[in-house]
Amino acid sequence: MSVFNYQKDADGIVTITMDMTGPVNAMNQEYRDAMADAVAKLETEKDLTGVIFASAKKVFFAGGDLHELLAFEKGQEPAFMAMLDAIKSDLRKLEKLPVPVVAAINGAALGGGFEICLACNYRIAYNHQSVQLGLPEVSLGLLPGGGGIVRMVNLLGLQAALPYLLEGKKVTPQDALAAGMIHETVESLDDLLVRAKAYILANKGNAEAAQQAWDKADFRIPGGAAGSPKMAQLLTIAPAMLAQKNSRPAARAGTNPRLRGRGGKARFRYRAKN
Repeated sequence: MSVFNYQKDADGIVTITMDMTGPVNAMNQEYRDAMADAVAKLETEKDLTGVIFASAKKVFFAGGDLHELLAFEKGQEPAFMAMLDAIKSDLRKLEKLPVPVVAAINGAALGGGFEICLACNYRIAYNHQSVQLGLPEVSLGLLPGGGGIVRMVNLLGLQAALPYLLEGKKVTPQDALAAGMIHETVESLDDLLVRAKAYILANKGNAEAAQQAWDKADFRIPGGAAGSPKMAQLLTIAPAMLAQKNSRPAARAGTNPRLRGRGGKARFRYRAKN
């Protein structure tokens, strides 16, 4: 039995309830196998109306499995990068489905957990103080590895995304809604799936609801691309600003000019493979 409970209802909506081994859902081999299987099944599903990702745990998804990360040794870099590519590939396939995909966020969604949410077209969160959203990996000397960097930049714009990417900022659902990170909140857990299904049914046959903003031909990064004069100035002073708040190597790497593209322009645009 899969740790992703896959259920399709009479309306053609598939609800995938994550219930992994252990106290929380985490991004490890068990997750990668389950997500790969679920996405493969979704891609061949007939009469599909929409998809909902939910959690059977109190925490929606806790992020990366630190024990697995620490187990990697020098010389295993190719295997590690292949693992990240597989994670990103499945999330890309998820967001390219021809139907709306909704994240029903019942608890904290951090790191890889929020990266799953970002790959969904619509995000609804339970408005409770126990729910935190963000990409706090940088506090551990890591950077998001599941597409979170490009999706956050494309969603919020470079300037607004930097605190989440380089400082590990976490927010409540209410603040996430105000920032544009999620689309809706509910006051009761019982309303999560109800609202998720209602959104899908209201957008049945609506191709735009199944397409990420950054996949549209006329998409522009909010606030301007990294090469624009305003953003270029921001990137010039960002390392100094960051040094005052975070001395982690991963955070410094995020503003390292050597990681930028030609002409010193950082390549934050999400170039997707269809």
